[in-house]
Order: sequence, then C-alpha cells, then structure tokens
Amino acid sequence: VAASILEASILGFSVRSKNLKGTYVKLVRDASAAITAGTSTLEKRMAMGQGGEEMDLLGELREENRQLRTSQEQLKKELEEMRD
Repeated sequence: VAASILEASILGFSVRSKNLKGTYVKLVRDASAAITAGTSTLEKRMAMGQGGEEMDLLGELREENRQLRTSQEQLKKELEEMRD
C-alpha cells in the first residue's frame, strides 16, 4: 500500500512539473518503479521469510504468555482458598 502511494505521488510530481526535461521525467518514473518493486519485495520477504516466521513465533509466545497468566491467576485463587 505504501509503495503504491509513494509511486503515485512521485509519478504525479514528474507529470505536473513543467521544469523537468523529458529524460528526467523518465528517470524519475524508472526510479519510482524500482522503489515500488523493492518495497513489494521487502513486504513479501517479511510476510513469508524470516520476518514472517518471527511474527508467527511472536504470536505463539503471546498466546503462551496469556495462558501462563491465566494459570497463575487460578493458582493464586486456589492458594487463597486454602489459606481461608
């Protein structure tokens, strides 16, 4: 999404600017396409590769942490009942 917005703003600038020669407009467009491709590649790597695996691990750890907290609360309640 960010890549699309960036590309649209750069392309809009290059088309609207009256002070740029045609060769520079082409260079700006090519650079915009390269930036968009790079951003898309990074997004895919994060979603699938190491970044995606880390996000999965983080989710698992959060779930395990939630379960441990719930268990701790139950044990506290049981301990309080035993004290009474």
